[in-house]
Amino acid sequence: MAASPIGFDLKSLEVFAAIVEAGGMTAAGQRLGMTQSSVSQSIANLETQLHVQLLDRSQRPPMLTPLGRKFYEQADRLLGDARRVSLEFRRQEATPLKHVRIALVDSLAISVGKELVAAIKRRTAHWSMVTGQSHLHADALLNRRVDIILSDDALANHPELFRRRLLREPFILVLPLGFKGPVSSLRTLASALDFIRYNPSTVIGRTIENQLQAWSIHPPLRMELDNSYAILQMVKAGLGWTLTTPLCLLQGGIKTGEVQCLPVPEGEFCRDLTLLARSDELGNLPELLADDSIALMQERYLPVISAATPWLLPRIVLGDVSR
Repeated sequence: MAASPIGFDLKSLEVFAAIVEAGGMTAAGQRLGMTQSSVSQSIANLETQLHVQLLDRSQRPPMLTPLGRKFYEQADRLLGDARRVSLEFRRQEATPLKHVRIALVDSLAISVGKELVAAIKRRTAHWSMVTGQSHLHADALLNRRVDIILSDDALANHPELFRRRLLREPFILVLPLGFKGPVSSLRTLASALDFIRYNPSTVIGRTIENQLQAWSIHPPLRMELDNSYAILQMVKAGLGWTLTTPLCLLQGGIKTGEVQCLPVPEGEFCRDLTLLARSDELGNLPELLADDSIALMQERYLPVISAATPWLLPRIVLGDVSR
C-alpha cells in the first residue's frame, strides 16, 4: 500500500501527544499499552515522514523542539476533533431511530404495498403506515403528524423539505370495453358519454380538472367520486369514461380486456409521485426508502404495465432523471 501523502495517522499523533503529556516515552507506553521501543519507533517514523525533528533527545527527558511544540498544538486539536466525531457517531449508533410515521397514496400501497412494508422493516424497527388522500398527507407532514409521505403532491412551495421523485406516469383515457363512439377528442367524447370525475378535493382530481380547463373542455357534472376503485368499476360497468393513470388502474383492480385504455387525444399530461420528508431529521432513511420504492416499481409495477398496455411503457419514468 502506498504511503499516505499526509505523512501521519491518528495513531502516531496519539503516541506523540502521549509522550508530551506523560513526560517521556516509558510513561507514554504505559498509558497506551505499548512497549517503550514501540513508542520510540513510532515517533521516529513520524519525524521521518514529516522531515522534522519533534523531540530534542539530547535532553533528559526529551524536550519538544520549537517545531515540535507547534506540531503538538495542531495534533492536540486534531485528536480532540477525532474524539468528538467518534463520540457523536457512537451515540447515534446507541440511540434507536425514533418511531417513523409514513403515509402513502392508495395506488402505491396497493401496487407495491407488501414489498414496501418489507423494505421499511429492513430499515427501521420503529414505524407505522397509513394510506389515504394526498392532500391530507401533505398537511400531516407539514404539521409533524407524519414523518415521510409518498404522494402525488410534491409540495413545491416548501423548498425546505427533502424530496425525491419516484415515478412520472401519464394520464390515460379509460372507456367501457363496448364503447364504439368517437374518441378523437375529449370534447366530442363528453357529448356522447358521461365523464366520471375524481373529486376535485383530491390532488389527482385537481390535476385533471386544471388540465381540462386549460383545454377549454367542460364535461357536464354527472358523477364525482373520491377513489380509483369506484371510478374504474363504474367505467367497467359502462356508465361513463374517465381520465386516470396506469398505477390507479392497478389500484382499481381492472384486468386486461375489461376496459379500453387509450392515449389522451388532446395530448399527454402526467403526474409525479414523490417521497417527501422534513430535512435532516431521519438521517439517510428517506433516501434509502426512495431507492427501495423505485426498485420495487421497477420489479413489480413495470412488468404488469408491459404485459397489459405495452404502449405505455416508454411514457413511464422511474426516479428523477436529473439526478
